[in-house]
Amino acid sequence: MTEAQPTIVAIDDKETNLKLLRAYLLTEPYRFVGFTDPEVALRSVTADPPALVLLDLMMPVLDGFAMLELLKDAVPQVPVLVVTAVHDRDARLRGLAAGARDYLTKPVDRHELLIRVRNLVALKQSADALQGALHELRIANRDLQAFAGSLAHDLQQPLTTIGAFAQVMQQGEPLSAANIGHLRRIASAADTAGRMVKGLLEFARLGQAQVRKVPVDLNQVVAEARAALPPRDGTPAPKWTVARLPVVQGDTALLLMAFVNLLSNAVKYSRTQPQPVITIDARNEGGWVHAVSVRDNGVGFDMAQAGRLFTPFERLHKPDEFEGTGMGLANVRRIMEKLGGEVTADSQPGKGAVFTLVFR
Repeated sequence: MTEAQPTIVAIDDKETNLKLLRAYLLTEPYRFVGFTDPEVALRSVTADPPALVLLDLMMPVLDGFAMLELLKDAVPQVPVLVVTAVHDRDARLRGLAAGARDYLTKPVDRHELLIRVRNLVALKQSADALQGALHELRIANRDLQAFAGSLAHDLQQPLTTIGAFAQVMQQGEPLSAANIGHLRRIASAADTAGRMVKGLLEFARLGQAQVRKVPVDLNQVVAEARAALPPRDGTPAPKWTVARLPVVQGDTALLLMAFVNLLSNAVKYSRTQPQPVITIDARNEGGWVHAVSVRDNGVGFDMAQAGRLFTPFERLHKPDEFEGTGMGLANVRRIMEKLGGEVTADSQPGKGAVFTLVFR
């Protein structure tokens, strides 16, 4: 199957000019369509966008400047090359400002016209190819997220069953010490796998979540996140220092999830300190950009490994040191990306860590 020839539409109120442009482009692999009526041309271009529009400026009824504005609204992806007898510098600047990609004055040099036409058509084709690739990527990403969500959902039931039967066996007839140890390992592995599946399911859902940006008071979000933290298991109570936080544009539910993950990490990795200290503060980086930081005095990490922090299931500490699945920070990063912001990390081993959410 041969690829269709790119279409070039020329709009000029004089038929002789259209015939000249057609003759100039005769040797090129393009389909040429000429219009003397700009309103008819606009309807045609809107219904079937071409690869390029060649446009005269001096036309009755609807001049080229007005046509440029209409084309920009109707088919912004289609480049326009102005071909006109108007040599005035102000007209050229006005035409380019109105959306023309290039500007040629009559009488037109054929070789120069062909070079500019080829360049603009090539740029249009590259842009179309990029848009097609992005569309395919979005479809593939959507399908992958749907598969991950379905897989995570389907794995929950067998993992729950394994954990439940392991508990039943532990409570049944007396078992040898070795078998009791084996059952405990089975139950622990099932619990860990279950939490990993839950994290994967949340990660997949985040990819499909529709974001509704509204003004969000981060003071209230942080208060709710602190209230949602699990009870301490005999570890020292953290000392909290929370500054006045800004109102940002975001999604309340997603930001609550992000802060629960950040505060949980801060509590977890500072619990080995005699006095855990967690500080939450904010700064304005100019304009509407806000940066909100969560700082702890915990074990910290080597910044050489920081790139792994936000990758799903990646962990910098051994499971027997700190529990977790490695999904929390990956979810935080995805949330901030969906909100148009970012999350950064800074730390030194043994000197705590700071995670900063940047809102734009």
